[in-house]
Amino acid sequence: MSAYCAPCNRSFKDQSGLDQHLRKSSSHKPSSTQRLPLAIPSGSNTPHVKTPAIQKTPKGAKSPWSRITTSEYTTALDELSAHCHSTKELEEHDYIVRPYDPEDYVNAKICKQCHGKQIRIVRQECTFHPSKRNKWNKKKPYKCCDTITGGGGCRTLPTHDFDLPRHALRHQDFRQTPGASTQPKSRAVALDCEMAGIGGGASEVILLCATDFLTGAVLVNRLVCPNERITDMRTSIHGITKASLDEATAQGKALSAWEGARSELWKHIDDRTILVGHALEHDLGALRMIHPRVVDSSILSEIMVGGHRVRFGLQKLSSELPKIQIRKGKDGIHDCMEDVLATRELVLFCTRARNKTAFRAWAEAKTLDQIRREAERRAKKEEKANKRHRMRARGGSSSYAIESDDEEEVLHWSDIAEDFGWPHPDTGYDPWSD
Repeated sequence: MSAYCAPCNRSFKDQSGLDQHLRKSSSHKPSSTQRLPLAIPSGSNTPHVKTPAIQKTPKGAKSPWSRITTSEYTTALDELSAHCHSTKELEEHDYIVRPYDPEDYVNAKICKQCHGKQIRIVRQECTFHPSKRNKWNKKKPYKCCDTITGGGGCRTLPTHDFDLPRHALRHQDFRQTPGASTQPKSRAVALDCEMAGIGGGASEVILLCATDFLTGAVLVNRLVCPNERITDMRTSIHGITKASLDEATAQGKALSAWEGARSELWKHIDDRTILVGHALEHDLGALRMIHPRVVDSSILSEIMVGGHRVRFGLQKLSSELPKIQIRKGKDGIHDCMEDVLATRELVLFCTRARNKTAFRAWAEAKTLDQIRREAERRAKKEEKANKRHRMRARGGSSSYAIESDDEEEVLHWSDIAEDFGWPHPDTGYDPWSD
């Protein structure tokens, strides 16, 4: 797998080539008069940084990535720390914030047959369809009984077969980030994961990238081989092929499943490290991690706009706030390391005091835009209702151009995709991880 040096704008055949470049290139060696600390205990108040990767750019080339000078480290870290989200904020955005407790899932089991929730089921008998229905075409009949209407099902068993939901089973694997030790750790780390689909519609990590937030130095850039069988590689999303993953695994270069990826990340962080990401709940979920100090660019932008679960994609935010274009000329394919560095730039923009006025102005414009869009949706909804009433008055069918007689509007993916830059759900890729 190729590797990339952001400040030098150079690509290398593999990680070992990049490592050799970082060791030998004079542009990545701190001067003798400004040598950076390389072994500061994680319990120290002095921020630990590795040899800078974002130091210089080749003559005539302009790097989009910011370089924080040594004198700015403490200020940048303090400003970042001031934006760490509360436990309540993280929990509201689907972060796992505490270890697994069976009491949290009392009556939360789901029947494997009828998919009913235990807390809602009042009868003992289980009625269900053995085959699944086409969720994208509701007009296609069930294969088991050749009926179109769902009803209660075509088969009945005397009891339900309950099991914990997938998220509860995964929760059992979550662990808290280890505490401070005598080993040097980074005080802030930006990270991102790329995923592949496995059975049941779930995802597993197949690539982990992480950089030191202060210097931009590459900490981790490794493929990950899942334990589960991959059913959807999602190469069109991230560009990683099954062949490249298999090759890295055969050569011993890939990390072993999410456990190996989590252990590799833990080499560079402790529970005091600030983790920086975009929609980071998905990445920490894939790594089964509980971490107390998080700055999420998706949450920062949402809160600034108004905190109404109005979330924006990384590509959109990067172009509008730090004015950095990512995924150019790649058919929209994600470069994981580029996404990490773009998230770093985005969070720098959102947290630094000097950008406060510009960030607020952007948010006010977005708020007005959301109000306008909501007014347009209400107008469309009223127009649909008026059409229905006119048809009824003429004695026509009440189902004209309307899927339901319900007055409540049902938003479809196509209604909101343009607003937020979501990918199509057929890809199976989670929109918030973009």
